[in-house]
Amino acid sequence: MLNKFVSYIVPLLIIFIIICGIKEKKDVFKLFVDGVLEGLKIVYSIFPYILAITIAMYVLRDTGALNVLLTPLKPVLSFFNIPDDIIPLCIMRPLSGGASTSIVMDIFKNNGPDSISGKMASVIMGATETTLYTVTILLGAVGIKKARGIIIAGIIADVCAMIVGVTLVNVGIL
Repeated sequence: MLNKFVSYIVPLLIIFIIICGIKEKKDVFKLFVDGVLEGLKIVYSIFPYILAITIAMYVLRDTGALNVLLTPLKPVLSFFNIPDDIIPLCIMRPLSGGASTSIVMDIFKNNGPDSISGKMASVIMGATETTLYTVTILLGAVGIKKARGIIIAGIIADVCAMIVGVTLVNVGIL
């Protein structure tokens, strides 16, 4: 019963939006197309940056340069029982949801979803946000230029979520 209800939520929401638009005498289809066009413009403007960051992360990881950069951190990581393959996810997650999802899929493929790395990756994906991406899209859409405080607060929240997630997995709660 509940599954049937849940499968009808999105179509009912779409119908509700269309009815509200018609009631207010708005051209719903034109508004929809305008929204899609605006979304494509935003994607077009930020895609090169996301692609560049994603490629840079994979190049760093696949060439071994990331391991060289992480060498000074390895004692700290091993003390807190943090696997090396979680670090690229922690770096990428605030930047791009798609790139971080592909990193998680690599972690699942290499270690399994029930491994320590898999559990930590799952918690990090669920507890954090693509902060820089979201702030860029949302604030750029309304024309806000000064976002320093918002970005700092978002990054602090992401780091706290990562620390708590890693801790909960290490303690065995998750």
